[in-house]
Amino acid sequence: MNQPKKTARPVGFPLAAAVFVLLILLVVSFTALLGSAPHIPLLAAAVLAAAVGAAHGFSWQEMMDGITDAIQPALPALLIIMSIGILIAAWMAGGIIPTMVYYGLQIISPRFFLVTALLLCSLVSLAIGSSLSTIGTVGVALFGIGEALGIPSAITVGAVVSGAYFGDKMSPLSDTTNLAPSVSDTNVFDHIRHMMMTTTPTYLICILIYGVLGFVFANGAGDGGDVQATLGALGKEFTIHPVLLLPPLLVIVMVIFRIPALPGLLGAALLGILAALTLQGTGFEALLGGMMNGFSAETGVAQVDTLLNRGGIMSMMRTVALMIIALSFAGIFERTGMAGSILEKVVARVKSDKGLVIATILTAWGVLLGTGQQYVAIIMTGRLFRPLYRERGLKPQNLSRALEDAGTVFGGIVPYSTGAGFTENALGVSAWQYGPFTFFGWLNPLVAIAIAAMGKSMPKVEGKEPKA
Repeated sequence: MNQPKKTARPVGFPLAAAVFVLLILLVVSFTALLGSAPHIPLLAAAVLAAAVGAAHGFSWQEMMDGITDAIQPALPALLIIMSIGILIAAWMAGGIIPTMVYYGLQIISPRFFLVTALLLCSLVSLAIGSSLSTIGTVGVALFGIGEALGIPSAITVGAVVSGAYFGDKMSPLSDTTNLAPSVSDTNVFDHIRHMMMTTTPTYLICILIYGVLGFVFANGAGDGGDVQATLGALGKEFTIHPVLLLPPLLVIVMVIFRIPALPGLLGAALLGILAALTLQGTGFEALLGGMMNGFSAETGVAQVDTLLNRGGIMSMMRTVALMIIALSFAGIFERTGMAGSILEKVVARVKSDKGLVIATILTAWGVLLGTGQQYVAIIMTGRLFRPLYRERGLKPQNLSRALEDAGTVFGGIVPYSTGAGFTENALGVSAWQYGPFTFFGWLNPLVAIAIAAMGKSMPKVEGKEPKA
């Protein structure tokens, strides 16, 4: 006799919330208390979520479909991350990043270094639309300058990440800047204009804070010995020439001509390869090894070696694995109805326009904390809240801004996020260290909540009456 097919039923709120809380506890305890990588606790949480889903009648194929649907949109990002690994190694071997550090040390004042790092990363990220590319190129150079100037590395990285994510949030070329209005049913330029209300005050506060910190730590900066040692080691190891400053400028030119990110990054890496073979005299075999396993040098100056020895495809595999595992959890969590059960509880408590905007920010923040993925936070939250914005007559750019105010900018701080994993691999500083100093990521959601609480900057669709 045939057994009747078991009908799947969505996982209810209590159990879904328990899985979500357990995920946070596992990741925090493993990373913060045990000093472990977040991969294993995330994988354990995914296994638990799958077990809960199976107990509620979901087949493995259904959950596997959820994993596939979650990972598929991220495939271009995975390829870009690996390409950045190649780019860093090629620019190291070609002397491009060393040249940027060499000249930067002679130009940048320690007192204004943190503000300079914030502004420079903001401009580059705004131009190319990628926080990760900015951190992996200009950020690496600024990290080396900060080390030589005696600025604490965690604060340097905090300023770099703040600037990179500001540009990522405000650039019309950024994937998240296009994703948020797409999910919200508005256009990208209305979205960017509307974000100015929450982003501008946040950015001005960041300039003030980094300016004060720059003056504080400049007093304890190196006396010049570290700078001279760095300049000497770089000058001995590489051919330093102004022509090596052209590749970063050409990257911006590629963006102006709308060359897609992946071929643009590989083209920029090719410039580094040519510089390595011609100006630096690097052997082809050594260059290939560096692009695979990372550039390697021994200058005799520890802080210079720390700067140089990085990059390569393999250095990015930790981030790629983290992204795949986190998205697998998110796919199971959404497919089994756990995400919907939690979000529906949040939506049920919304009673006003300002409450709706605040709930959106907090929900995107929560999904990001739970999954570590910006895409998931933006898409999942946007899908759930979009009908409510329409119902209350709020323009869709209110939703798109709220999604980015939390779902994008905090992505570089969550220790098990793709952004944090990439930053740790590229710069060697964990989010537990630099996170407290990434002021843009912390302040932007709080400023957005404060503006919403005051009932400001929430335009309505014409003909719709405001609701309390």
